[in-house]
Amino acid sequence: MTRSSERATGPGGARQARGKPESQAPDVDTGGPRYKSIFQTLSQDISAGRYPVMTLLPTEHELCDQFDASRHTIREAIRMLTVAGMVSRRPGVGTRVETARASTRFTQRISQFPDLLQYARNAALLVQDVRTIKLPKRLAESLGCPADKSWLHINSIKTLDDQGTAAASTLIYADPEHSDVRVDVKSRISLLRLIEDHFGDRITEVNQEFSATPINATIAKQLKVEPKTAGFVITRRYYGDGGLLLLATITTFPHDKMKYSMTLNVG
Repeated sequence: MTRSSERATGPGGARQARGKPESQAPDVDTGGPRYKSIFQTLSQDISAGRYPVMTLLPTEHELCDQFDASRHTIREAIRMLTVAGMVSRRPGVGTRVETARASTRFTQRISQFPDLLQYARNAALLVQDVRTIKLPKRLAESLGCPADKSWLHINSIKTLDDQGTAAASTLIYADPEHSDVRVDVKSRISLLRLIEDHFGDRITEVNQEFSATPINATIAKQLKVEPKTAGFVITRRYYGDGGLLLLATITTFPHDKMKYSMTLNVG
C-alpha cells in the first residue's frame, strides 16, 4: 500500500494553531493583488513560527475575518502557499503547515486519486501551442496507443508564480474521439478543470511513470535552461472503461525544480 509521507490522519493528527497572530502583520505588498499580500503575510507568519510546522492554519472563515477579505481571495493566497510547498490541504482536515520556508521547486505528495486532483487544482498551465497531430511511432508506443491515430496536442508550461516563471513543460495529449477539449494559445488553463469538464467520472485508472532524461533543446528553451540539463519526467495516462486511453500528460522538470515524496507502509 502506498501512502504519502505527508498523509493527514484527521483533525486530531495535527496540532492546530488557532486564533490571530499576536500582532497581525500589515500587508507587505499593498500595491499588488490583495491575495498576494495575504500570501506574503501568512508565509512570514509561518517562517516566524506563529504557525508551527505540523499545525493547522486557521479556517478559511477565520482568515476571512482576520484579513477582512473574501473567501476567493483567501483561497488564492492558500493556493500560493500550497504551490510554494509551505502547506497542504486535506478535505475534512484543514490546511496543514508542512515547512517554514518556501520552496523554489514543486513538491508532490500523492497517495490516491483525490491527491492527484488536488495537485492538478494547483497546476496553472500557460498554453504555448495547440494542434491536432499523429503521434510519432516512438511516442505512440510509449503512451500505448495506435501510431496512426490523430490526437489533440497541447504544448504548455507550468508556472511557479503569477509572473509566469516557467517551472516545467507539460505536453497534453487528448483523444478527440472521446472529448471536445478546446483551448486557446496563450491562455491559462487548469489541468483539473480540463479533466473535470471533459472527462469527469469517465476516468477509472491513472498510471504514473517516472524517468530521468536530458532535456531536449526545444523544452530547454521554454524553461530557460541549457540543453541536456538533467530532467525529471512524469508521464501520466488517464484511462476509461476497458483500458481506453483518454488523456496523457508528459511533464518535464529541470532536476532542481521538482521533488516527489512518498512513504511505503508495510502491513
